[in-house]
Amino acid sequence: MPPTPPGQTRREFFLGAAAVAVGVLGPSSARASESSDDAVRVEAVTLGVPGLDPAHDGLRVAQLSDLHVGRRTPPGRIRAALDAANAFQPDLVVLTGDYLSHNQQGVGLLREALGGLAAPTVAVLGNHDHWVDAEGATAALEGLGYAVLRNQHTVLRLRGLPFTVVGVDDLVTRHAEPARALAGAPAGSRLVLAHAPRTAELLRDAGLPLLVLSGHTHGGQVSIPILTPLLARLVAHEPYLRGYYRVGQVRLYVNRGVGNTVTTVRFNSAPEVTTATLRVVEG
Repeated sequence: MPPTPPGQTRREFFLGAAAVAVGVLGPSSARASESSDDAVRVEAVTLGVPGLDPAHDGLRVAQLSDLHVGRRTPPGRIRAALDAANAFQPDLVVLTGDYLSHNQQGVGLLREALGGLAAPTVAVLGNHDHWVDAEGATAALEGLGYAVLRNQHTVLRLRGLPFTVVGVDDLVTRHAEPARALAGAPAGSRLVLAHAPRTAELLRDAGLPLLVLSGHTHGGQVSIPILTPLLARLVAHEPYLRGYYRVGQVRLYVNRGVGNTVTTVRFNSAPEVTTATLRVVEG
């Protein structure tokens, strides 16, 4: 049996509180957010990777996160996100968790909604996947031809040379084992996937210079200046909401996610597809 989620997670609490605050701003503000912040936004970023082989300099990686198939995420938005990822013509696509939402019917929807990514695709699971049906989500993704890493790593050949993808399982549901995921992973071109951004703090303690891609936060989803970051820190204990951070030697990028959770409203936090160009940097 999958783990049973608590009645309301800390993240859901602060999202709900922020949604109430949007209501305080007035119905016109909430309606505007639904139209202006609902379209998928492509975020083109350049990310330095310690130890990257010069042959992989300029490698193109598309990241999708938090698709949350089901009634709160329009299917058209998911399709637009997949199309945007393919349009980037990436060397690699990475999926950083939370494909499901709240019930097992999402496993079937996942099979229908996430097919068609053209590049080699590697995924990790998120907290909702573990709460709903981790094995079902894994089987659905693998059935689409995507690799799923659960505290594992895999070595791909990209541009004719080895490229290692390390997948750390979900921290929120206490499945994260960074040491196990990294054990035996070759040095050189290496990328880490982890659903929860705070996994970067565990990886920092490993003392290795790494690049980590994550999601989980939805960028706040309902993102009100001052209020949302404050609630995220105090209630969800999540200081990494969106974009780029340095956590010791670890470089962290947090994707805002494609789907919705708790509420269908997004405010000041548009759904995101990350198109990352990797560059050689010193540690």
